[in-house]
Amino acid sequence: MAITLLDMLLNAGLIDHDQFEEALRNRVLYGGKIGTSLIELGYISEEDLAQFLSRKLEVPYVHHEQLLNIQPGIIGLLPRELALKYGAIPLNLDRKRLSLVMADPADLTAIDEISFITGFSVRPLITPEVRLVQALGIYYQTAVDFRYQKVIDRIEAEQIDLIEPLEEEYDEDILEEAEIIGAGWSERIRHFAPSELSKGLAKADSREEIADLVIAYLADRFERAAIFLIRGNTATGWKGVLDQEPLLDISDIQVPLSEPSVFKSVVDGTGLYLGPLAETPMNRKLLEGMGGGRPKAVLLAPLMISGRIVSIIYADGENILDEKVPELQKLLAKTALAFEALICREKILML
Repeated sequence: MAITLLDMLLNAGLIDHDQFEEALRNRVLYGGKIGTSLIELGYISEEDLAQFLSRKLEVPYVHHEQLLNIQPGIIGLLPRELALKYGAIPLNLDRKRLSLVMADPADLTAIDEISFITGFSVRPLITPEVRLVQALGIYYQTAVDFRYQKVIDRIEAEQIDLIEPLEEEYDEDILEEAEIIGAGWSERIRHFAPSELSKGLAKADSREEIADLVIAYLADRFERAAIFLIRGNTATGWKGVLDQEPLLDISDIQVPLSEPSVFKSVVDGTGLYLGPLAETPMNRKLLEGMGGGRPKAVLLAPLMISGRIVSIIYADGENILDEKVPELQKLLAKTALAFEALICREKILML
């Protein structure tokens, strides 16, 4: 599963979770990228964010003074409509390789289209979105939104005494660094781009679509996986898969939570279960309904929405299950958000 900007910044201790949540709300309300909101709210500096992402993405960072002093002949290499569509500015052309300054070097769609239309191979470079907006305004005569201008004015006032003269070799240094990165950058970038699962969950229009996305994801990682709905005092099978094949009769599995079972352990503890299945009638019923067998260990985790367990994900297989726990927890967090978004959309339609 792809690592996110949230993961990177939190793990590095540059922001806390409350700051990220506030920046996310700010982005939803006012637009732009999450990094712009973090800078706007004063949670991280322009320089710190850009250099941090440069190190993590292994994409060179272009200082704003370098960005604002590009030769007109270079700017003309990228059609205005492409520059504005994808938020990108050409910095240098070396033979057939175009060095492209972007606010989002993980936007592989943009890179592929620009490469196809211009006929150049693209080497991405990174700069904060606010600086890219400023440069687009200069080179392509677009109006800079008041919000971005206010952020630019503030950070320039803060940095006015800290700016050192650029070395003449600065441009060459950046391009040499880009050269060192080499062709492997695209695979590293893919690690940071939103996964297909994330994009699918964000757009899901029904509970069935959410469940199908989750089961497909689990099928690639476990020999056997299933989603059970918790209704009243019963766990009922919803979706399941065994060796990449659907468990067609899983809806016939109904396990009462009043009887000892792994489901009862999860519900009573409202937490994850990892370990062997105890020898109980309900656990035997569970395995028989999902194709039989006796796994050495199973992994179950509850899906919580509004403080209540609404379903439980089951998984087993020969792989080392404890290594899958963080991935499963992230999957549950995304799935819960997808259901909550679906609930909100339903509320909008009913108001």
